[in-house]
Amino acid sequence: MSEKKYDAIIIGGGHNGLVCANIIAKKNKKVLICEARETCGGLANHEIINYIPSIPNSVTQSIGGLNLQYNPKGSIALSESGRHIRLIGNQHIDHATISNFSTQDADRYLEFDNKMTQFSKTLGGFMMDPPPRVMNNSFSDYLKLFKLGFNVRMMGKKRFNEFARMIGLNIADELEDNFESVLLQGLIAHDAVLGSNLGPRSPGSLINLLYRMAIHGNSLFGGIYEIEGGSNKFISVLLDKCSKNNVEIKTSASVKNCLIENDRAIGVELHNGEKVFGKTIISNADPRSTYSSLLGSQNLDTDVKRRIKHHRSKGRVAKLSLKLNKIPEFNECNNDDLNSRMVISPSIDYIEENFNPSKFDKLSSEPVLEICLKNNNENPSLDIQVQYAPYKAHGGWENIKDDYVNSIIKIISKYANNIENCIDSKTLITPDDLEKNYHVSGGHWHHGEIQIDQLFMLRPIPGAAQYKTHLDGLYMCGAGTHPGGGMHGISGKNAAKVVLGDL
Repeated sequence: MSEKKYDAIIIGGGHNGLVCANIIAKKNKKVLICEARETCGGLANHEIINYIPSIPNSVTQSIGGLNLQYNPKGSIALSESGRHIRLIGNQHIDHATISNFSTQDADRYLEFDNKMTQFSKTLGGFMMDPPPRVMNNSFSDYLKLFKLGFNVRMMGKKRFNEFARMIGLNIADELEDNFESVLLQGLIAHDAVLGSNLGPRSPGSLINLLYRMAIHGNSLFGGIYEIEGGSNKFISVLLDKCSKNNVEIKTSASVKNCLIENDRAIGVELHNGEKVFGKTIISNADPRSTYSSLLGSQNLDTDVKRRIKHHRSKGRVAKLSLKLNKIPEFNECNNDDLNSRMVISPSIDYIEENFNPSKFDKLSSEPVLEICLKNNNENPSLDIQVQYAPYKAHGGWENIKDDYVNSIIKIISKYANNIENCIDSKTLITPDDLEKNYHVSGGHWHHGEIQIDQLFMLRPIPGAAQYKTHLDGLYMCGAGTHPGGGMHGISGKNAAKVVLGDL
């Protein structure tokens, strides 16, 4: 066996892998990234991403700062009547906006926003560090558990009881109890289910909204940005950091499996037969790929096989890009509106009726849409996130893709009746395409569902919730780990902290 060369080998050059690599390399460790694609970045690119949160200070500081410029985006719930709801995440302005529809809704919105903000801050406070191990008899883990409980109790008895009551509930009941406007209900419910395999009436959809708020500045409709230069700018900045920190990167270097000796990961074997050795191996791949492919079922005991088999990671979002020859005319929308995040999600029932067919891997003819106009003058486009476009759709995507694209355009035409005359070309990226082209099992944004039994100390599976797998020397740093997906880099930062503690 050849001498170990690297302190850490990272499998996958997505943004979490790049963050993790930079933090470890800054400690004078030799780091190699093996990326299967020709370029790094993973799902963090303009083909997939519309909007992002701001990168947390704890992440930027850990890698020596990031020179990124953010453009804030408001949200507009489109109505066929032209009476759209426009929200920006400023309580005073949003209260005045909602008052135009209902003064009662406006007042209740402030109460709802304050409550949800406090809950999301409590949840967000758990995200920035590795979660504790349960029954580990470790002082540091007991301290984390104590802080967790203390932070929850600091909300006060009334809010604590409300938090405990709501944590497993569905968002629909909460919205219908508070608001009259079905359009407002639909906009909030959209953000509660976006990227998930949940409907508004599914238990757990409320915590999905809290999770989203926690990574978007603890705000219902604030903390939504575009990066100047696009999401690829974030990756290029991270790659510049890698160069300065002497991180070695191999692209077009698909990893076949981990090399194992004496029940410990000691390196990786590439599909071209090359073997590379390291003290630690860190997988930025999704949990299913990590366990089933890199480790292999022959190296897993029965209980771990069962847990991975039942890990829920089927994607439910497609991305449609429409290249335009001119900007569509949206009803009663000005330039500021077109520069906002435009959402077609007119009611809770509309979303639920979309969700129901997806449970059987079927498509709705009237999908829920999030629309982003990217207007660079010469090559404008509408980039559309399509909710409830199932992985392995019934009938096969190759047979139904064209009809589905036409149904999406037909929906948009209700709000922009000249849309068809504006389109030069159409490209639909399905969860199946994500799996094939980005090597993500199930094509799931977050490498696994954001639900109570796949969060915090249980993410991705029990026994692997602190970035360590069931094999010594093999770690995970991707979106399938705590705290989950989203372009924030927290998983990469937390994983690096654990790895450095063991090196």
